[in-house]
Amino acid sequence: MYDEGLKESIILGIFRDGAFCGLAEMYGYRDDIHKISVGYRLIKRWWGKGIAKKALGLMISYLNDEADIEIITASSMVENKASAAVLRKNNFILVTTAKEDWGYDTPISAHKWIR
Repeated sequence: MYDEGLKESIILGIFRDGAFCGLAEMYGYRDDIHKISVGYRLIKRWWGKGIAKKALGLMISYLNDEADIEIITASSMVENKASAAVLRKNNFILVTTAKEDWGYDTPISAHKWIR
């Protein structure tokens, strides 16, 4: 059965060769439909090294194989082409664009993805 502690969010550190690279998150758990959202953010010097793709792949493997999750969603800022590429490489499909609160002064346009 799925870990009840995942109902809020889990934030994980991403490390490579002992160096902190960024964060990965699982949030928005919905037990009734076996759904969760994922996200990741890397420190700029670690961009373009395949780290986000690997971290996302590991989260997907865990969620599908160990946590009984059937639907995984994600959001990416429209202008963040690299993040969109990471999602595509992990078999996410772009479904829509919507305004989202990312903690800025006003909501921003974000792509919404599903896997």
